[in-house]
Amino acid sequence: MRWKNIAFAVCLLPVISACHARPFQPPPAESSQWLKAGASENDAFQSMLACGYINGSGSDAKATTEQRAERFQCMKRAGYSRRDNLDLCTQPSFRTLKACAPAH
Repeated sequence: MRWKNIAFAVCLLPVISACHARPFQPPPAESSQWLKAGASENDAFQSMLACGYINGSGSDAKATTEQRAERFQCMKRAGYSRRDNLDLCTQPSFRTLKACAPAH
């Protein structure tokens, strides 16, 4: 009987801990990831639109990888950096893109 109680407690623990966590949360909006001194999230959103993003989430199913890199580089040229330190051009699938080529 004692082992059944222990086994039950062990099985119940993940269920209880899941109630206190925040599972299945959507990723933050892309506009909240761009930082620039003195710029608000709305400023970042407006800059994203100026750089070719179609929304604040950064998602665009029709965008090519090259377009995604161009938009990302545009935001960096506008003085923004990423809160998560992401740099698309350091990712293997982006390194060879024209938008990621070093400026001469």
